[in-house]
Amino acid sequence: MNNHRKETIIKEIDYWKRNRLLPDQYCDYLLALYTEGEAVNQTAKGSKKLFPLFFACLISLLVPITFLVIYFTEMPVHLQMLLVTFFVLLSIFGYFIFRKEESFIHIPVFVLALLILILSIKLLEILSIQLPLTFIIITFQTLIWFFIGYVKKWYYLNISAIITMVLLVANIILM
Repeated sequence: MNNHRKETIIKEIDYWKRNRLLPDQYCDYLLALYTEGEAVNQTAKGSKKLFPLFFACLISLLVPITFLVIYFTEMPVHLQMLLVTFFVLLSIFGYFIFRKEESFIHIPVFVLALLILILSIKLLEILSIQLPLTFIIITFQTLIWFFIGYVKKWYYLNISAIITMVLLVANIILM
């Protein structure tokens, strides 16, 4: 069968599938038959691209959910900390999923940094640690952000560290 005729048939089957003129199973079978299995591989690639996007969106929602849980709910403190710890672990899991893909790797890294900062501040608040130790811990975390940003050439971590340090110094001066 010549290529022009084969392409016409494939386009027609795609049209049938999009408009639900035939059941999906029939269209998949016909596409696999006429494309010699290449259409099945393209469909699998399309579904594989959807999961990272969904997971990246889920991870990016963890910071607002954390603020909601910590500051606007009446949950006991130990449940709040357990939930935030779960969010940190979910972000670490997201980092390991996205470390091979350069497109979404930055989302779990940034969310993880913010969640660890929120978790440590809340833990220091719960333990009623004095203010100088809180400043030292926040400074240590921002120095880690800056170092990782410098080594990996992730400038958003450097900028976040600088902004956090400026806000911390402004807070110390205004106290």
